[in-house]
Amino acid sequence: MPTLRSKSYLAQAGKLVSEISAPKQPLQTGINSEAELSSPDFARFPGSKKRARAATSSASASISAASKLPDKPVAVKKLKARKALLRTLWSAEELVPLKAKAEQLYNQLNQLYPNPPCPLDYTTPFQLLVAVILSAQTTDKKVNQVTPALFQQAPDAHDMADMEVSKVQELIRQVGLAPTKARNVCSMSKMLVEDHNGVVPQTFQDLEKLPGVGHKTASVVICTAFGTPTFPVDTHIHRLAQRWGLTKGKTVEQTEADLKVLLPESKWNNYHLRFIYFGREHCPAQRHDVTKCPICSWAAVPPYDQ
Repeated sequence: MPTLRSKSYLAQAGKLVSEISAPKQPLQTGINSEAELSSPDFARFPGSKKRARAATSSASASISAASKLPDKPVAVKKLKARKALLRTLWSAEELVPLKAKAEQLYNQLNQLYPNPPCPLDYTTPFQLLVAVILSAQTTDKKVNQVTPALFQQAPDAHDMADMEVSKVQELIRQVGLAPTKARNVCSMSKMLVEDHNGVVPQTFQDLEKLPGVGHKTASVVICTAFGTPTFPVDTHIHRLAQRWGLTKGKTVEQTEADLKVLLPESKWNNYHLRFIYFGREHCPAQRHDVTKCPICSWAAVPPYDQ
């Protein structure tokens, strides 16, 4: 148990800490130097010296943390993280045979699906944006079942922004994560009205600032609604690209970067739809016989060729 004398030194340390925390004072460091801690008074009570150091260090850390600038917006962090990942993992030597393979795959998929339609029903870029947001972890068929009633009541951003979240949730209750998606759709619509007069922007930077809009959603809207070359990659396309040896990526962002260098921009649009349709009809994730698959039979790489 501390003695009265040691308590007095703890009080002295506490006073110094209080001075550090006082407003409108120059930043203090508590005990000013090792020499002060080595004074005869503190030297007689080593435990007090340790407590004084700990208290002073804790207070200084708190002041330092409080003085930091506010964090950057989430959208800015997300954009920077995405840019850091969007670099291909292929070397120049590896790209030569891979480009030939990607071209062969493109031609075969193009023969199977010459004009692949967008699997989501929409009439405007805004409706496409809403439908893509709703499609996360939900089948396109289910989304197409709920959007007609939703778009009948709110066909554009202005009408959707005026709707209550509870009403939107009721209309889309059949899709997965309906409460979260309803909040995102309403917040996204309000931001569109406030920042873009209700018009869907055509850039990644503006789209990815919207609630519920990630890089893949923005890619789909940009290429499908506006015809700008992009290469949307989701988990299904990522799975096929790995199976066919077109990527080293462990994330959809890295897979996108790897796929983009294998084909010219003129062939990017709709290529992702060909991947999706082929995966659904011929290339399931489990219990897949590669010997009977028209592409895996020649394109699959280990360990996916078994």
